[in-house]
Amino acid sequence: MLPTAAHRKALFQPARDLVRRVHCPSCWHGFAPQESLFIAEDPRLLGDPVSGPTEPIRFLPSRFDLTGAAIDPDGARCTRLACARCRQEFPRALIEVPATIASVVGSPGAGKSHLLASAIWSMRRQGAMLGLEVSDAEPRMHARIHAMENALFGSQPEAVPQRLAKTETAGGDGYSEVRVGGRTETVPTPFIFAVRHDSARAEERLLVLYDNAGEHFLPGADEATRPVTRHLGRSEFAIFVLDPTQDDAFRSGLGLSAAAAGASRQDVVLQEMASRVRQHRGRRTDEPCDLPLVVALAKADLWAQALGISLEREPYLPAGGVDRQALADVHRTLVRFCERTAPEFLATVRAAFPRCLFVPCSALGRGAGSSRVEPQWAAAPFVAAWEWRQGGHLEDFVP
Repeated sequence: MLPTAAHRKALFQPARDLVRRVHCPSCWHGFAPQESLFIAEDPRLLGDPVSGPTEPIRFLPSRFDLTGAAIDPDGARCTRLACARCRQEFPRALIEVPATIASVVGSPGAGKSHLLASAIWSMRRQGAMLGLEVSDAEPRMHARIHAMENALFGSQPEAVPQRLAKTETAGGDGYSEVRVGGRTETVPTPFIFAVRHDSARAEERLLVLYDNAGEHFLPGADEATRPVTRHLGRSEFAIFVLDPTQDDAFRSGLGLSAAAAGASRQDVVLQEMASRVRQHRGRRTDEPCDLPLVVALAKADLWAQALGISLEREPYLPAGGVDRQALADVHRTLVRFCERTAPEFLATVRAAFPRCLFVPCSALGRGAGSSRVEPQWAAAPFVAAWEWRQGGHLEDFVP
């Protein structure tokens, strides 16, 4: 029988361009795209020796259908991909579109998850203002970020929004356990977004973000069996979430009461971050870190007015993109204030990160503790870092 028109079209489709090398966003193993494993779809093929007994088997296919989909050992059509080492699933876009890796770092309780959820929500809704279009690379793999967004923004107008639970240090949706080389490893689950500049000719790029528990950034927490912060070795920019309300000197400078006992020293967390960046990149201990750093000063709705900083107008241009002058103005104000109230933190920044931008932000905004969440400048640290990394449109800020 002659092939149908649909079959002929499938057979003669042009080959897709693939990236030259894939780096697994969970374990950071590098491999060629053709070495990616497929995930079986037949419900009888459960029990992968690496990813776990409840997971479908991963396999290197030898049979394909006319559309290029793999055929699993029981004859089912498969399109989902997994890492060749840890066998964790990743979006197909990762083998087709270049990716930018970004780390979100901060001490326990600094508000990383709240800021990340608010930033992503803002970037989804304010694309025209930001000059970016942001969407999930694979919605099915983003149940965790969707739950975070829904908790903050999915409530009825008269309902009090939920506060996010503290990020777990193991288990849950943020981490997976795999059996590699005879030992059990804990690997992180990233958030992967497709980002396109608001232009007809703009190429799409992936943004890979991580939301680790703050405890993982404390000194001594980076273990061989729990390499959950190894993304710092490949990050192209980093967001350090600094919570000024955890620092007594900062609170005193604003006339606030003393902070609760037990808060981590945030300058030590930043020092540990810089140390891991150098270690994972094979750098000297006295060498500056070669990635832009944005210090996101959180909960700005509580303190920005006291410093003469207005959060009413978001720092974006009418035609889209960040307003560099607005960022420069608040950057200088925040650096001067840190010189008086947090000189140890500023000294750590200057010693390790020659390119650094200070940005105020509020994940909850004017609605904190009320019936409505209204983020203020929540996306600004991420959009500024993205433009800085992709196009160099921001001058090199120095603290």
